[in-house]
Amino acid sequence: MGSAIPVQILEDDGFDWEAAVREIDLACLQRPSNASSSSTHFTPSAHPPIPKENVAKPPPAKRQSTLDKFVGRPEHKPPPPQNQVASDPNFDEFECGNNNDKSPCVGIDPETAKTWIYPVNVPLRDYQFAITKTALFSNTLVALPTGLGKTLIAAVVMYNYFRWFPEGKIVFAAPSRPLVMQQIEACHNIVGIPQEWTIDLTGQTCPSKRAYLWKSKRVFFVTPQVLEKDIQSGTCLTNYMVCLVIDEAHRALGNYSYCVVVRELMAVPIQLRILALTATPGSKTQAIQGIIDNLQISTLEYRNESDHDVCPYVHDRKVELIEVPLGQDADEVSKRLLDVIRPYATRLKKFGVILSRDYQTLSPHELLMARDKFREAPLPGIPHISHGDVEACFSAL
Repeated sequence: MGSAIPVQILEDDGFDWEAAVREIDLACLQRPSNASSSSTHFTPSAHPPIPKENVAKPPPAKRQSTLDKFVGRPEHKPPPPQNQVASDPNFDEFECGNNNDKSPCVGIDPETAKTWIYPVNVPLRDYQFAITKTALFSNTLVALPTGLGKTLIAAVVMYNYFRWFPEGKIVFAAPSRPLVMQQIEACHNIVGIPQEWTIDLTGQTCPSKRAYLWKSKRVFFVTPQVLEKDIQSGTCLTNYMVCLVIDEAHRALGNYSYCVVVRELMAVPIQLRILALTATPGSKTQAIQGIIDNLQISTLEYRNESDHDVCPYVHDRKVELIEVPLGQDADEVSKRLLDVIRPYATRLKKFGVILSRDYQTLSPHELLMARDKFREAPLPGIPHISHGDVEACFSAL
């Protein structure tokens, strides 16, 4: 015979459940902000965080970047090279025309980027070594007299970017075939860029073949017109270009192909090193500044024959002026030409438009200046009906 034992449910066990719920709610409200703050600064243990005081911030006025932009992860920055003869601790300074982090990047080889190589099979010249070191790490305009080794500087820069970026493409542009061939020889014989990776592109190469070569080769020797055309047509793989060498850079004014090419590349945008070479940068400050702006230059390396580090390599030159008589045939041609010019020049002088009395010394520039001056402000003594005669005389001359 069983009996039912009553069970008493205790409503109050002595624990303050409401207080516990309040504490849990408060902890949940505080947790998201703390978690977000800590995860923002998370760094894998294999790559300790870089102290902020060790990160150099470039001035905002310069287009400055680093080689790490190609890697895409600054924490993977290789350690400084140790016991390397041709090494430089500043190898990570990389200047380009555009600093957009979202721009396409070509992978850098961290091991080869620890060092840069300078050839030992040619005599060492201090100015060439110093200019090369500068050109590797900033967009540089090299103004160096003819015969002092701009070709070697370009070859060394091209070779190191060939090493640093296994998939990158290097372009050398020159306006004439002899300059292109000279640079090809230097790249093969001095620094040893493999010939199977190089190609000489001309306008005579069919577009389909050029498209194939842009994909299969890495070092290109082109004229500026060919490069401009291939960039605009999409044949050139601009996203893979890491180094552009421009010879005869003093031509980079207005809408010359050099200017168009650089504008197109900056619009992509890409990470790009630019090296510009010239023997005659110009005599006017405005023209030189135009070259610097058009080619995205940040460093100017200028040497002349009187500089202390260049003098030992400049040979003494003897200048002798030799006067050559024109000869009987040339005198006869000059006399007949003067007979043709004299009636028109005499008429212009009669109108008071030109003042020269010796028609043999009348230059084309002088005639053009006199014509422009007449068009802007005709002399009041010349009847309006005679303006056509004046223009006809100028046209004949």
